[in-house]
Amino acid sequence: MPPARIAPEPPRPNTDSINAVNRAREALLAAVYFDFDRSELRSDQRAVLDAKIPVLRANPGVRIRIEGNADERGSDEYNLALGMRRAQATRKYLIDNGIDAGRIDVASNGEEKPVCQGHDEDCWKQNRRDESVIVAGGDRLVAPR
Repeated sequence: MPPARIAPEPPRPNTDSINAVNRAREALLAAVYFDFDRSELRSDQRAVLDAKIPVLRANPGVRIRIEGNADERGSDEYNLALGMRRAQATRKYLIDNGIDAGRIDVASNGEEKPVCQGHDEDCWKQNRRDESVIVAGGDRLVAPR
């Protein structure tokens, strides 16, 4: 009887490629921050969006939802509208830079999902943000080349 054959080990993922995918996911999920009562993109926040673009280009099956948020100041209705304007500004920037509009949904949380619970500028500036949520294709994410 011939000796039993041992199945070859499946290839192990390269640590560098795992790290690159993790960095790509972090870039895609990075928050975009806004000034008080504003929905225009700040120049420093365009760099955050610029880092998302190659990830989205390298992953055409990925769809995201941009969720706009506001601090606690202002009425519920005003903050919902402000959050939506913020999400739309981010969406427009990505579309203007070549990302298909059908891959980007928008929503507003208004002031309902703060990341900081305090009642001062240090917390409010953290709550004035857009967050990206991967809604499809995130399980097959690849790093841009």
